[in-house]
Formats: sequence, structure tokens, C-alpha cells
Amino acid sequence: MPIQTSELRFYKSTTVSDTTSNGGRISASEIADGVKNNVWPDVPQGERLAGSTKYRKVFFKVANDADIKLIDPRIYVETATPGDDRILIFPGTQTDTQGALTGSERLYGSGRLDASTSIGVTSIDVNTESATDAIFQNGDLIRISDQDHVDDVSGNVEFIRLASSGGVTWNGDKATLTFEAGQSLQSAYASSNTRVASVIEPEDIEATWGSWTGSTVAGTYDGSGPTIAPTNIIPILDFIGSIEQTWTLTFSDANSFSCVGDTLGSVGSGSISGGDFAPNNPDFSRPYFTLPVAGWGGAWSSGETITFKTHPAAVPIWWKRIVPAGANSLSADKVVVAITGESA
Repeated sequence: MPIQTSELRFYKSTTVSDTTSNGGRISASEIADGVKNNVWPDVPQGERLAGSTKYRKVFFKVANDADIKLIDPRIYVETATPGDDRILIFPGTQTDTQGALTGSERLYGSGRLDASTSIGVTSIDVNTESATDAIFQNGDLIRISDQDHVDDVSGNVEFIRLASSGGVTWNGDKATLTFEAGQSLQSAYASSNTRVASVIEPEDIEATWGSWTGSTVAGTYDGSGPTIAPTNIIPILDFIGSIEQTWTLTFSDANSFSCVGDTLGSVGSGSISGGDFAPNNPDFSRPYFTLPVAGWGGAWSSGETITFKTHPAAVPIWWKRIVPAGANSLSADKVVVAITGESA
């Protein structure tokens, strides 16, 4: 069965604050869709008067029970806020925090079509909230939509690549977007209800592992010592249970080992004769990973190790909220950030 919409989920970062430690790794706290203050707190009067810039880190996770990866994912601001504030997004890493941000990150966002267009045009004008955000750049993939909402089955939507040279010119806060040679609009769009967004294009979303290493005199896994990564009998990752972690297996004798995660600490013990090793992630009742027993070979000794990393089936995206000084209050203020892709 292909990936279902309900299996594309948003998760908070481990730390959510307005300090330099904000962000970090993915947490087990799912963000409820369409719920007030699910990402951002309200903006008090003093903050509106003075203005502010804040960040939140959100992980887009593929929580598919069959471990099917999301191919060609696309992430974008589908609808900008109706208020005076603006929300922009940009890629993060699995572990970065707000303290690592420089303020010069490439930003992505959404604007409004300036004038109604017809089928076949090769450029459009888009009104943005601020040219200083530079949300459109040469070579960008953009999304154009007049749908009432992101899941609407009616209306028009298409993705178009901008020219790599001369694809974007600015006149104040208005951007003229010129399409790549050979591309043109496949539908007509009215300026009254058409949004245009720049698109983040991450790699396929799946749980992965790597950085396999260790130390032993005569032990093997998948027929080789731990300085050579296995290629046949490999760690099996559960898309729901896998997390960002560095795992170290340390042998206590020729048969038994313990497993420690770099932030989790101990997650249990196993043996080379005791079946597959699959430490449980209690947040989801799924294994962090499974190490097949069939891979063990050679002669292991006390103190010898295997170390490897796992990465979750999730993409980290920073959200940046800019509240200009003197912004008006709006109780129904909201932003729509969306992800699309194809099932493997």
C-alpha cells in the first residue's frame, strides 16, 4: 500500500524555546495538524510593538508501517499568514540548534500572483511580503496553486522550474519569475486566489544507517571486521522507531554485548547466539533498529566494539517567524506549510 496522508507527520524538536539550545534532534512529540499554537505561541502586545524574530524546528516524518520511503519530497509554504507577521522556512540538520544559525540562511516562502495569467505564459509576477527575504532564486522549483486548500481535489496546481540565469528579477517586493526554457503554465490562474511558493527539495525520506566502525582482533559481522561496513546482512531500520543516534555495542565476553546510545544511554544487551538484537523504542513500541543474528562470525572478545549511526525517516526544517515592529493583532493568524512526494 502506498504512503497515506496520515503517515506524513510533523514532530517537534527535543528543545522548544527561544534560546540558543532551541532545536536539536527529533522528539517523540507529534504536532497536531490545524491546532492553535501547535508550533508558535501567541504574540503578546509588547512583542508586537517592539517586533521580534523567532525560530522553531519541525521534523517532517514518514511514519509508514511498511517502511516505504517518500520519493522526490517537496516542502513549501502553501499559504502565508494573513497577519502582519511572516513565516519563512529553510533546511536544517538532524542535530543543529538555534545557536548554530547565522541569520544568512537561504529562505523559502510564499507570495501572491500579481496579475491573472493565461495558459502558455513563460513568466509571472509575484507579490512577496519582503524582497529582503529573497524567497525566490534562480533555478528554484516553484509551486503555483489556486486550490482552496492543500488537499483540495479541485482547482489547479503545478510545479515549474525557474531559469538558472535571469530566473528572478525584483522591483520592490514584486518578483518577476521567468521559467526554464521549454516550460510554460499549463493552466490559467486568477490573481485573486493564486499562491506561488518556492520549494525545498530534500533527498528521499527514509531511515538510514552509516558510519560503521569498531575494534576487534578476530570478530566479524557480515563476513568482515567492523572497519568494513556490512553490505549483505545489514541493520534493519523501522521508519517509525528509528531515531538520530550513535550506537556502540561493547562485548563483555565472547558471546554477550551491551548497547549504548550517545544520548539515550543503555538500551539493553544481546548476544551473538541469542537471536536478532532489536532494542525497543518505548515512545513508539518499535525497534530503534534490528541487527540480524546471522551477521555474527569470527571470535569476539571482552572490550571489543561495533559503532554505527542511525538516522530517522524525517526531514528537519526550520521555521522563522518575523513580527515587524508595530504589527497589528490578529486572532485567526495561521500559516500552512505542506509536504508532497511519491511512494517508492
